[in-house]
Formats: sequence, C-alpha cells, structure tokens
Amino acid sequence: MTMAQSMTGYGTGTSGNFRVEVRSSNHKNMDIHVNIPSYLFSCEPEIKKRVKTRFQRGRIDVFIPRREAETVKLSVNRLLAREYYRALMDLKGELSLNGDVGIDILAAQREIFILDEPDADVSGLYEALDSALDELELSRQAEAKNLVHDMEERIGLIQGHVAGIEGRRADFIASARDRLLQSLKELLGSAGIDETRLVQETAILVERTDITEEVVRMKSHLKHFSQVLETGNAIGKKLDFIIQELRREINTIGSKVQSYDIAGKVVEVKHELEKIREQVQNLQ
Repeated sequence: MTMAQSMTGYGTGTSGNFRVEVRSSNHKNMDIHVNIPSYLFSCEPEIKKRVKTRFQRGRIDVFIPRREAETVKLSVNRLLAREYYRALMDLKGELSLNGDVGIDILAAQREIFILDEPDADVSGLYEALDSALDELELSRQAEAKNLVHDMEERIGLIQGHVAGIEGRRADFIASARDRLLQSLKELLGSAGIDETRLVQETAILVERTDITEEVVRMKSHLKHFSQVLETGNAIGKKLDFIIQELRREINTIGSKVQSYDIAGKVVEVKHELEKIREQVQNLQ
C-alpha cells in the first residue's frame, strides 16, 4: 500500500564525487528548482524527470554543489581583447579624450574572458540523486504519518459531535410543541388556542429545523475522508474538497437549528475542521 506523504522534507545522497541535497516544501502543484554547476546544465531535464516520477506535489529544490576537485580555468580571448583596445584607442583619438585605456577598462569587458568548465563526468550523479530522493520520500512519509494520526483523532471527535447534534435534535423536536404552545399562550392569553393550528405550526417548525439530510451527508463525508486517508499517496486535494463539503453541511446545521446545545457542538466541529484543513494543506 502506498503511504501518504507530507510536502515538506529533506534528503541527501552521495555517490562517487557527487553530493546531492533535496528539500521539499508546500506548493499547490509540482514546482522543481535545480541549482547545479553550469557544466551539469545538460543533466537538468533528467534530474527533473526523476523527481517527477517520485512526487506529485510540492516545491522541490535540488542542490548539487561544485566538487572540490573540480577546477575552473579562466582564459582570455586575446584577439578580441586587442580589438577592444584598438577600438577604444581610436575612439580616444577621434574624440580627443584624456586618460589611458588601461587594464581596468578591458577587465570590464566580459566578452573577452573564456570560462573553461571541467568535462561533464556524471558518473555517480544519478545514484546520488536517487539516494537523496529516497531519503526525501521517507522524510515526507514520516511527517505525513503524524499528520494522518492527528487527523484521524480529530475525525473521531467530529463524529462524536455529530452524534451529539443528532441526539440534541431529537430532544429539540420533542420539546418543540411545548415551546410553541407556551409562546402562543403568552401571545394570545385567555383567547384560546386552536389545537389544529398548533399542530400545523409545530409541523412547520419541525420541517424548518430538519437537519436529517445534513447529518446523513456529514456522516457519509466523514466516512469518505477516512477511506481516502487510507489510500495513501496524492490525497491532499481530495481531502481538501471533502473538508469544504463538511464545512458547508455544518454551516447549514448551525443556521437551521437555533439551539444553544447544538450551537456549541457546531462551533466545536468548525474548530476541528479548521485544524484538519491546516493539516491537509501539508499533504501531497
């Protein structure tokens, strides 16, 4: 079974003369940044390809420092330097300018310098990269394990609150008629109360505050959330969508039932959902 992954982690790998460091952080999509010596630029497509085959989301930074044994030779294009000098001297004479055309002026002309990079010996590079990606994956999985455990506990708390809301709803319905009757007595006094009208008003109140569908959907979403958690890899976006649906249902419940007990549990559910949402943002 594929394990869930966080989007944050770190890994290193060494092989031959190469050392590779890989860091991962949160990002809504896949975003790969490669920092390597210029003589390895031709390897960048293969490096990104290997990263993409292992991960689906997150910003991933790959850093390959220059090897100590590598030497960079700097030489001068003497022909081009002479042309620069000749052109500057001609311009000086033509414009009757003072001062000398010295080495400081020539040194500012980057085009005359040639940077000789070492040969692109990549033996060991991809082995080091794969080792770093292995370590990064283990790091992401370890953090995800803690996140999943925390979310499972919070889902359990929400399920308890939903059950409590369902129970309080039954009490609310049972006492709805009595509360309505008392209100009518206070309003009408001794004028008398039409029993048929009382039944109708009670039915309307019950219908307006019916949260059966919302509770059923919340239970279904919570079950689905737990099932997705168990599937492992690339679950962040799915879980985020389920959280949105759960928030929509609990908001509807809060607006339908004006009960102090239920309102308290609605607040608790919203609090847990927000905590879960923060955790979900860290999952691949």
